Amino acid sequence: MFLRVNVRAGAAGRPAHKNEVPDMFGSLLHWAVVFLIIALVAALFGFGGVAGTAMAGAKLLFWVAIVVFVIMLVAGLLRRG
Repeated sequence: MFLRVNVRAGAAGRPAHKNEVPDMFGSLLHWAVVFLIIALVAALFGFGGVAGTAMAGAKLLFWVAIVVFVIMLVAGLLRRG
């Protein structure tokens, strides 16, 4: 009946390790898309204030995700070299 969720599991059901980095980039992009959809639906129904706020949140999360991606990319390149 109930779905059991392993909270300690990492991506794709792998066990989480102590040194494993959480997928912050994917989470930020996920929430940016969620806010974008909320903004589009709110705009469709004429809720301009809600749509504007949700769109601002989506933009903010998108740019934060890009910054996190660049930082992770540079850190990965420095770790290899």
